Amino acid sequence: MVQLTINGKKIKAAKGETILKAARDNGIHIPTLCSNDAVEPYGSCRLCVVEITSGAMTSIETSCTYPVAEGMDVSTDSPAVMKARKAVLELLLARCPNVKIIKELAAEYGIEKPGDHLFMENEYCILCGLCVRGCHEIVQAGAISYSGNGKNKKVEAPFGEEAESCIGCGSCAFVCPTGIIKVRDVAKATENMPGGEVEIGTERVIDNWNRNLKMQTCKISGNPIAPEYMLKRFQQTMLLSPQFFNISMGRREPLTVDEDLCVGCGSCLEECPVGAMRLIVNDKNEIRNNIMSNHCCGCQTCTIYCVRSAIKVPAMA
Repeated sequence: MVQLTINGKKIKAAKGETILKAARDNGIHIPTLCSNDAVEPYGSCRLCVVEITSGAMTSIETSCTYPVAEGMDVSTDSPAVMKARKAVLELLLARCPNVKIIKELAAEYGIEKPGDHLFMENEYCILCGLCVRGCHEIVQAGAISYSGNGKNKKVEAPFGEEAESCIGCGSCAFVCPTGIIKVRDVAKATENMPGGEVEIGTERVIDNWNRNLKMQTCKISGNPIAPEYMLKRFQQTMLLSPQFFNISMGRREPLTVDEDLCVGCGSCLEECPVGAMRLIVNDKNEIRNNIMSNHCCGCQTCTIYCVRSAIKVPAMA
C-alpha cells in the first residue's frame, strides 16, 4: 500500500492502481466520460485531469491512467484543473452541442456555449473509444475501429461497410456515454427477394455498423433470445452443446429426477454442460441420478439424452 493526499485528505491505495480509482474508493468525485472498469484506461476524453505535486514537480495529468505513488499530493479542483476541464468541455460542447451529458457537464462548469473562436459542429460521437475498446478487449470481435484522422476521424466498421465480425451483443451501445449507438430489435423484419418481400422473423439491427442479424427464439416461449450469429460463436468458443442456447434465461428452472424411472445409467452426467449431475445411492440402495439445483442452469440438455425420460421439466406459469 502507498499513502497519498487527495484534496488535503490522506488516503491509502494499492500500489499500481490509478488516482481515479483511489479517489472513487474514498468518495472523491472526478468527472470522466471515457472511463469504464471493464476496459483498460485510455485517457482520451481528458476530463479526469488532476494536478499532481510530487517533490518539486507539479503537473496536470489524466487520473484514469496515472498510478498512485508514495507521498504524492493530488488536487482534483485546483484553478489549473478547473481551467483545463473547462477547455475540454468547451471543445466537446462545440463538437456535440446537442448531447445531453455534454450539456449537463458544461453547465456544471459554468459554460453556456463555446467561444466564438471554435467551429460549431453537430456530432454525437465524442471519439472516447469505449465502443472500440469494448469490442476488441471484452467481446474480442474486433468489428469496429477508428478511421481517418483529424477532423475526419470517426468510428466505423472496416471501409464503412457491414461489420461482418459484429455479433450483435450491443456492448458498444451499453458503454457509449452519449447514446449515439442504437441497437433495436425488429419483430417482423422482411427482405426484398426477386419473388417479392419475404418475412425473416425477428432481427437485431445496429445501423451504426450496417449490421442486421436474425434472432434465435426460445423453444419454450417463442420470444427472441439473442442473435443466431452470436450464439453460434459462443458454441464454437465455449464448447457447449447447441441445446444450451435454445432456452432464454427467464425460462430456465432447475430440473428434477423421477427416481421410479431413473436407472442410474449416467448418460446425463456426460452431457451436462455445467456439471450439475451426480449419481447417488438412495434409501433403497439404488443408484440414481441427482441434480444439484444450485448448479443446474435449466438448459434441459440432459432431457435429450435421458434414455428413460426420467428428468422432468418444471411446469412454467
